[in-house]
Amino acid sequence: MDAEMKELDALLDYLIKHNKDHAEEITVLAQKAKGLGETAVYDNLTKGVEHMERSNESLERALSILRGKER
Repeated sequence: MDAEMKELDALLDYLIKHNKDHAEEITVLAQKAKGLGETAVYDNLTKGVEHMERSNESLERALSILRGKER
């Protein structure tokens, strides 16, 4: 794998992990909002996490395809 492919692989891997970390943080915030009775805030934060998870699925598929081309 050449340098540009390695960089793309590393960046995709980083973004996936980064998004997962942020999704966890947002989930904690959503729970705090829910505890404060802020259901609309909770709902929107939860939806945001769902979007991040779907985004990560696309990133993971892209990474899988990229890694499949290593062979």
